[in-house]
Amino acid sequence: MRKLEWNALHVGDKVLVHDQRDAGLALLPGTVVLIDTATGSNDIGIRVEGPSRVLRPTRAAVHLFPLEPAEDCWRCDDAHATAGGVTR
Repeated sequence: MRKLEWNALHVGDKVLVHDQRDAGLALLPGTVVLIDTATGSNDIGIRVEGPSRVLRPTRAAVHLFPLEPAEDCWRCDDAHATAGGVTR
């Protein structure tokens, strides 16, 4: 996610997050629940669906919802290649 998009997020915004704890970097739906403003780049907390937990990912691991198919993401590309061509 671009820095301007990241810093423009609001509590309640829907996003998709790559789960760093998952070897396949699964893309999980989530909701922004915490924003710590900072100089440069904000610190964002995202509650993901499933077992309730809040992740604090880097902005490179987050996509706006709905997902833009043309968006460049090495995590999505890697998962796509590993899954044998299954699209995002």
